[in-house]
Amino acid sequence: MQINGKNIPWKTLGELLEDKAARHGGKMFAEIDGVRVSYVELERRSRHVAGGLLALGLAPGDRVATFMLNALEQLLVWFGTVRAGLVWVPLNAGLVGQDLRYTLTNSGARVLVADTESLPHFLEVAAQTQMLSLYVVADAKTAAASGAQPYAALEAGPLPTTLPATRAEDPGAILYTGGTTGLPKGVVLPQFSFILSGVRYGESFSVRAGERHYSTMPLFHAGALQWGLMGPLVCDMSTVIDRRFSASRYFERVREVEANVIDPLGVVLTMLCRRPPSPQDREHKVRISLGATQGLPSHIPDEFTRRFGIPLVMVYGLTEGGGAMLTTNRDRKDDSNGSPHGWVELRILDEDGFPLPDGETGKLVLRSNFPFMFMTGYWNDPARTAQVLKDGWLHSGDLGWLQADGRLRFIGREAHWLRRRGENISAVEVETVLAKCPGVKEVAVVAGPSEIGEDEVKAFVVAEEGAQLAPAELVAWCEDKLAPFKVPRFVEFIALLPRSVAKMEIDRAALRKRPNDAAWDREREQPRAARGKSSPPAQQ
Repeated sequence: MQINGKNIPWKTLGELLEDKAARHGGKMFAEIDGVRVSYVELERRSRHVAGGLLALGLAPGDRVATFMLNALEQLLVWFGTVRAGLVWVPLNAGLVGQDLRYTLTNSGARVLVADTESLPHFLEVAAQTQMLSLYVVADAKTAAASGAQPYAALEAGPLPTTLPATRAEDPGAILYTGGTTGLPKGVVLPQFSFILSGVRYGESFSVRAGERHYSTMPLFHAGALQWGLMGPLVCDMSTVIDRRFSASRYFERVREVEANVIDPLGVVLTMLCRRPPSPQDREHKVRISLGATQGLPSHIPDEFTRRFGIPLVMVYGLTEGGGAMLTTNRDRKDDSNGSPHGWVELRILDEDGFPLPDGETGKLVLRSNFPFMFMTGYWNDPARTAQVLKDGWLHSGDLGWLQADGRLRFIGREAHWLRRRGENISAVEVETVLAKCPGVKEVAVVAGPSEIGEDEVKAFVVAEEGAQLAPAELVAWCEDKLAPFKVPRFVEFIALLPRSVAKMEIDRAALRKRPNDAAWDREREQPRAARGKSSPPAQQ
C-alpha cells in the first residue's frame, strides 16, 4: 500500500512483527525495565502468548487487559493478544477503586495480567468484575497466594504453527483516556493505525536504521506505544524504555543507553529544565526530541534546546486520531504546532459548524487521508462516538486557528475555556501570563464560583521555593498584560498541582471541586474603585 509516497507492506501488527523478525533476527529490539528482547525473540515469545491465550477458550474479539508499570511482559501480551485475534486493553497503572472497577467492567476483559505492585488494587475490586483468568508477573508461589497463575504459564505451551487471520481494521488496542474530565473513554484504535504512527515517526524525526530511542512514558499511554515502540519497530531501530521517569537520572540514562531520539513530553521538559546545570548537559548523542509543550511556560521549549542542545519536533495529536498527526518536522519557523504533511485535512469551525477563515479561533476538526488511521469509535459508547465522528470528520474537542501557511496554532481544550460575563477566556492564555511572573513555579487556571452566573477566573499557583508572592502582586502582573475581564478574581496558593497518572496532565476537575474557602478574593480584598482599570461591574 502506498502511504504518503511510501510503500507500506504490512496491514497488521502480526505481519509487521514477522517481517522484522525475518529481517533482523537476533538483533536487539527493546530493553524494557532492564530486560532485553531481540526481534526474533519478540516474534517467538508473543506467538507463545497467543497460543496460551487461545488455549483458554477465548472467542475472537475477547479482551485481554494488562495492569502494570512498564515491563517486557506488557509488550509480549500486546502482540500475543492481537495475533490471537483478541483485543488488548492496557489499564492505567494508577487506577484504584471506582475508576479501576469501571474500566474493567466497561472493557469486559476476560483475562488480566498484572504485576505485583498493581495486583493489590485489582484484588480490592475483583469480586465486582467478571474476570476469567488472572496472571501475575511473579513466581508460581507468589501468584498462587493471590489465586492467580504466574505469567510464565502463558508462554509455557507449545508454539502454535498457525494463528487466526486478522485484518488492518481489527482492534489493535482499547486505550482508556480522558479520566480527568469524567469517566474514562475506551478509544478503539485499529491495528493499522499503530503501523501508520510508526511511519509518521520516521518522517518526523528523519530517523536512520540502527538509531536508538529512549523513553520513560508509560506503556498504557498512546505516546509510548506509538512513538516509543511502533516508531522504532517500523523504522528498524532499537528502543529502551525504563519502568519510571526520574528527573535526577534522566540524562544519565540517556548517556548510558546512547540514545539518539527521546520523548520527554509536557511537564517532564519543565522538570528537566529545573534540574541544576551540569557540565554534562550536552554530553550525549541525542539528535532530536519529541516536543508536546501545550500548557507549559512559553520559555521552556527554547530553554530546553538552548541548555541541552537538542532541537524539539513540536507536535499536535490526540489518542482518537492515532497519536501525533501534525508536526513541525524540525522546521520550526515559529511557535506553531506544525503542519499535517499530507496525513490529515484540517478545518476550524464556528459554533454553528461553518468553516472559519485563517487567523480566527474555533473548533478543530480533522479528516484522515488514509484508511484505519483514526479510532473506529469509543468502546461500548455509540452515542459519544456519534458526537465525535461526524461524516468522516473527527471533532477533536480542541480550539485553535490556522496560519496562512496551514500551520496550526493550538489554543486549548474546549473544556479549558471559561465564560465570564459574556466573554470567552482561554485558561491557557491566563496561565501563560502568570507562568512568566517571577517566583511562579507552576499555575493552573479553572472556573471559579460566581454569584451572578457563568464563571469567575481562579488561579492555582505553586510558588518557587523561597519566593515571597502575594496574590495582589499576581493580579497586578496580569492587569498589565491581559484584558480586564481575563484577570483572575481568585488566587489560591497550592503546594502541588494534581495530575493524571497517564499523561501527567493537570487534573482540572479535581481543582474545580476544591472548596473556595482558602482562595484570595480580589472582589473582597481590592474594592473596584481602588482597582481602577479592573473589570467593569456586571450589567444589571
